Amino acid sequence: MTQFAYTAIPMSRPGGAPITGQREADSEQVLRDRLRAEGMVVVDVRPVSLIDAFRATVAGDRLRRSDALWFFQTLAMLLKSKLPVETALSTMREQAPRPRVAKAVGEIRDKLRSGSSLSEAVATVDGLAAPEHIALLRAGHESGRLEHVVTLIDESITQRDRIRRVVIGQLIYPAILVVTAVVALWFLTTFVMPRIAETLTSLDRPLPWQTQLTLTVGGWLVWVLPPLVIGAIVAGAMHRSLITPAMRAWMDERLLRLPIIGTLRWHGQAAIICDAVATMVEGGGDVLAGLAQAGDVVTSPTIASRLDDARRRTREGADLGNAIRECDVMPPMIATIVQVGMQTGDLTGALKRAANTCIERQERLTERLLTILSPALILMMALTVGWVVYSLVAGMMAVNDVGGL
Repeated sequence: MTQFAYTAIPMSRPGGAPITGQREADSEQVLRDRLRAEGMVVVDVRPVSLIDAFRATVAGDRLRRSDALWFFQTLAMLLKSKLPVETALSTMREQAPRPRVAKAVGEIRDKLRSGSSLSEAVATVDGLAAPEHIALLRAGHESGRLEHVVTLIDESITQRDRIRRVVIGQLIYPAILVVTAVVALWFLTTFVMPRIAETLTSLDRPLPWQTQLTLTVGGWLVWVLPPLVIGAIVAGAMHRSLITPAMRAWMDERLLRLPIIGTLRWHGQAAIICDAVATMVEGGGDVLAGLAQAGDVVTSPTIASRLDDARRRTREGADLGNAIRECDVMPPMIATIVQVGMQTGDLTGALKRAANTCIERQERLTERLLTILSPALILMMALTVGWVVYSLVAGMMAVNDVGGL
C-alpha cells in the first residue's frame, strides 16, 4: 500500500474550497476512482514520499501472484457453501485484501451482470488467471461443474507456488554467498590493496612476483568488476529483448545437459506439464487440450519442442505415456508413472503423483547441490582472501629484507 496526498472538490458544493488529505491506496488510479465514487472532483493525487513514489511507479496497478491465489481460494470456498457466483463476488469485493483486488472483483461482477460468462469476465482482468485456467473456467461453465473447476484452479496455483518456493528458497543461501564474495573482493581491491601498494612502491624495492600479480589483478578488478556487475544486472533485466529465440533455444539445450542443474530444470518443467495436463483432464477437457495448455506454460524451448512432438504423436493415435517417453518430454521415472496411469485408467492421479515426485526430486537435488556449492563458495572466498594476505605479507617481508641488507 502506498500513502498518497490528494486534493479534491466535493460535487455537492462545486464552488467551495478544495479538500486536502492523505489516504492509502494500491495505486494513484485506484485512489482517483475511489474519490470519484465518493462524489468528488479530483484535482491532484501524488505519492507522499520518494519511496512511495518509486513503489507506485514500479508496482503500478498490477495484480500479484498472491492476489490470484486469494481470488480462486476464496471463490472456491464460497461456491462450496452453495452461494451463487454473483453473490460470492459481492462478498469477495467487500473482503478483498487490497483495493486493486476489490476493483478487479468488481469488474468481474459487472461483466457477469452484463451477460458475460465467468471465464470471459476473468479474461478481461490482466494477470488474474493463466490461459489454461481461463480454458478450465470455460469448460466448467459449459459442463456445469464450475465449483469443481475453481477448486482445481486453486490447487493448480498452490502447486505451482510450491514449485517456485522450492527453487527460490533453496537458492537464496548460495546467492547470498556469491554477493558476499563479490563485495569482499571489491572492498579488498578498492580500499585495502591500493594503500599497501602505495607503501610498497614508494620504497622503490623489487617485489616478489606474487605481490606484483596480486597488485596488478587488484588494480584491474577495481575498474572491471563494477561494470561487470552492472552489466549482469542489466542483462538479467533485459534478457528477453537481448537474447533471440534461437540463442535462447541453444542455451536451454546446453543447460539441460548439465549434470545437476539440467536435471533440476527437467524435473521442474515436467512438474509444470503434469500439473497443467492433470488440471485440464480433471476439469473435463481432453488430453490434447491439456498438452496444448502445457506447451503455453513451459519456459524451456527444448521441452516445449519435445512436447509438441508428443502431442502430435498422441493426436495420431499413439499412447500418451509412450509418446512422452519416446520424445524425452519427462525424466524416465516420471514418464513411467504416466505410462502406468494410462494403463490403469487413472491418468489424473498418475499425473498428480508425477508432479509431486518431480517436486520431491527437485528438493533432493537442490539439497545435494547446496551441499557441494556452499562449501565450494566458502573455500573460494577463503583461498582468495588468503592469497591476497599471503602475497602482500610476502611483499612487505621482501622489502624489509632488502632494507636490512
